[in-house]
Amino acid sequence: MNEFVKRHGVRLFAVLAALVPLLVTRFPDVPWEALVASAAALLGVGEVAQRHEDSKTNAALHQQSPRDRATELQAELTAIEAGFMSEAEGSASSPEK
Repeated sequence: MNEFVKRHGVRLFAVLAALVPLLVTRFPDVPWEALVASAAALLGVGEVAQRHEDSKTNAALHQQSPRDRATELQAELTAIEAGFMSEAEGSASSPEK
């Protein structure tokens, strides 16, 4: 259950947020204080969910792309072909594995 909530937390929040207006129409005698409290709770949970999703996006954007090394090699090859550097300089700048 905990893994389900972690994986689908934002969707669960959206369902709860959609249910509040439905419950208000279904039960019109609900005091306004309860509505304000539920709106505040929904805003708070929404902020937490947004920050969590932003942190996941930020982590994904800061990962090293496997294509970065290919781009570096292509730039070195282009420089070698253009005569800006010799092959010895190009192989010296690339790290050995």
